[in-house]
Amino acid sequence: MLSLTERQLLLWRLRRGGLSISEIASKLGISRQAVHKSLQSIESKVYRALIAAAKASKVEIREIDAQKGILVGWSPGLNTEVYITFSSKNGIQIWFKHEKADCESCPFKEDCKRILFDEAEERGISLPKKKDLKPSELAEILFKEILG
Repeated sequence: MLSLTERQLLLWRLRRGGLSISEIASKLGISRQAVHKSLQSIESKVYRALIAAAKASKVEIREIDAQKGILVGWSPGLNTEVYITFSSKNGIQIWFKHEKADCESCPFKEDCKRILFDEAEERGISLPKKKDLKPSELAEILFKEILG
């Protein structure tokens, strides 16, 4: 379980929004050192939470970027890639890649879309608004953008 204070979540959102450490410090009226130290603490917590989620889901870890709030892994049981993300709005989310996803009949289709758009917005990423795009297609676009 990832436990961040409201202040830490604010710092996380500001950093994800593209503000520099100096800009965050100025905006909040605190020192750059305080921002840097807080962000290090937050990223450490995010890192540990991503690893815990991977272990709980039996996911082999391939790559972690705590600054971006993403872990890329492999599910041997499902034989597929897995993306684990953290956002201030939705917390930890686990995404299993679907090659032939049947999103149309999935009861979570709209929830997945909403969460993917939230994840993108927090990171300043623009996703296509086409209604016919499946969540699995949106996820592929989003994760490609996050990972660069």
